[in-house]
This record gives sequence, structure tokens and C-alpha cells, in this order.
Amino acid sequence: MMAKPAWAGFLSAIVLTFICAGIYAFSERADVAKATLSEVNTIVGVDTNTTGNTATTVGTIDGPADRCIAITSSGTFYIDLFVKDVTDLYSWDGTLSFDPNVVAVNSQDVNNFFLGSSNYPWLDCSHGDQCQVSNSAGPMPHVGHTGSGVLSRLALTPIAVGSTTKTSKLYFTWDVLGESGVTLMDDSNPPVAIGDLDSDQLFDGLVFNAIVVVGTNATCPADADLDGFTNVEESVDGSSLLNAASTPEMCDGIDNDKDGATDEWYDRAPVNGTPDCQELLSDTDDDDDGFSDVLEAYLATDSLANCPGHPYHDAPQYPYHSAWPLDLDNSGDITVTGDVFNFVGSIGTQYGDPNFRRRLDFDGSHDISVTGDVFLYVGRVGQTCS
Repeated sequence: MMAKPAWAGFLSAIVLTFICAGIYAFSERADVAKATLSEVNTIVGVDTNTTGNTATTVGTIDGPADRCIAITSSGTFYIDLFVKDVTDLYSWDGTLSFDPNVVAVNSQDVNNFFLGSSNYPWLDCSHGDQCQVSNSAGPMPHVGHTGSGVLSRLALTPIAVGSTTKTSKLYFTWDVLGESGVTLMDDSNPPVAIGDLDSDQLFDGLVFNAIVVVGTNATCPADADLDGFTNVEESVDGSSLLNAASTPEMCDGIDNDKDGATDEWYDRAPVNGTPDCQELLSDTDDDDDGFSDVLEAYLATDSLANCPGHPYHDAPQYPYHSAWPLDLDNSGDITVTGDVFNFVGSIGTQYGDPNFRRRLDFDGSHDISVTGDVFLYVGRVGQTCS
């Protein structure tokens, strides 16, 4: 692994200033229609930043502070299990998985439940490295709740804070029964699973996970497993934040995120007249965004869509879907501040370096360079996708 050269930061500043000075070419990318996508607008997950979260509101969920918390001293800290944009939720269940050598889960705050005061909360941490958590809005008749808020606010304590830094996952999954997922039930009679696309009663939408770092000198790394994808990118795409072998799922015939399923996010409606993910591999750039399917698999961008909109829904209010490689902030347009400035601090890094981001390695060379990567923005600032 090679350290970043001392000249990289200086050169980066020069190049970025050069691009900002006026290399603009405005054009619309309307040549490719987005795939017709199923809709699961709801998001659930763990939030390590409880600011702005209440029984009826959810603050930020996609920032670094929402995906990792650093604990440097003993005492209680809190995390939230949240739901965002759900309709008619009556009951839910899931499991918080963690490392009992790093943290302990002590209790939950019953004043911060999305389902209201007349609920039936459950917290069982007798499984060692997992806590079963569930809640119901009350007896018949079923009354569902719509909106966003805290499903459960959990109180945790670190185990033996010392000079040795330890890291634990905080994953919101249902592992006890050997299944992966969360169950959300609506207020129908009988209840129907919300966001269940394959009739297994499990939620198939986005589930955001997080990590906790414990130690007197603990800090949150941007990329905890050094696989080139940030904690935020991996949480958004459903891969492990702590396993370098688990990366965001791509349409490449490989189980990238190591969840036992291959290309599961890409078996969906036809694009360009071909019915599924693997058949689309015959077209080297199916979404016609100028980046090959193979390269998009490496970058963890969607090779079937050239514009943001999560694979499970076509909803621009959810900016969590990476589709157009140059659009780093998933805003649908190319800007200096939102996209080009992401290279600050990464030029000159290679795979395995703490500041290396695979998402910036547009030429697939395993290093971030001005000529191979940054220069792709020349003449493209101001472009939009549609």
C-alpha cells in the first residue's frame, strides 16, 4: 500500500480550481428512459445520531454521524431504530445485532415510539449478540400509523473503555430465525406485510445499518473495512460496513454483498427490451451513460439506470441510489461543489489507503488520479440526467 504523495493535495487544488473557472457544457441526458421500478418508499434502520428524531419525526439518516458513533468514555449512549415514510404501520419486529464484547443494550425509551402510547413494546437481549425488538399499536380494531419516527430508542453502554479501540456492528436484521430482514405489518385484517416484494413477510426496502467504535482514542473511520466504499455508501446499498469482502450488490453475476443472493436488486422490469439482469449483460453499456456495465459493477453504480432513483422505486426524494457515475451526490446533475469537490483529499490514494474511495476511481485503475478520473468532468459540469 502506497501513501498519498505530498504533492497530491496541491495538485488537486489546482485542478479543481481550473475546473471551477469555467469548463461548462450544458446538455440534457434525456436519451435513456429509466427502468420501470417497483415502489417501496419506506426506509428503516439504525441511526447513531438521535438529533432531530422523535416519535413523529426523523432527522438526517444518510450522513457519516448517522452511520457511526465513537464512544471515548463510560456511560450511557443512545441509538434509534427508525422508520421513514411508512403508511398504516400497525406492528413491527426485527433484531439489533451487535458485539457483546464491545457494547451492551440495556433498555428502550418508551416515550419515543412511532406507534404511540397504546403500544406493546418488546425487548429481549437474552441471545448474547442480538436483541429482539418489536412493537404493536394495540388490540383490535387495528389502527395504523402513517409518517416517520422512532420505532425504538435504545440505551447502550460500552464495555471496558480503554486504550485498545474496538468496533461493533449495529445491524437492524432478523437473524435469530436464520432470516435476514425486518417485518412491518399494516392495519389490515389480517395484516399485510409492508414492503414485501416476494411474499416472505420480510421488508424488502432499504435498511440502514451502523457501527460503534469504543476506546479512549476512538474515532469514526469514513470506510471502516477499507474496501473503498464509505460507511454511508455501504449502508445505503445493503452491504456490510465491517467486511471488506461484502460490497454493494451489482449486476455482474456475483453475490457482491455476501447475503446469499446474486443480483437481487436487479431482477426487475425490462430495459432495452431484455427481461432481466443477466441477459442485459450482453449489452456492454445498457443504460448508455458512457460507463460500461463492468466498470459500473466496480464503482457500485447501477448499470441499468443512468439517473438516481432507488432500484425499488422511482422517487427522486430518496437520494440514495447511485446510477450515473459522475453524479457523486446523486442529485441528477453535475456540479463542482456536489461532485468535483469529492476528490479533495483522495487524489493520489490507492486501494487500501484510508482515503481511497472506489466510487471516484472512474477508470478502474485502483488509484485516484487527475488525468484518469478528475479530467472526466471537463466539459460536463452543468449536465443533467433524466
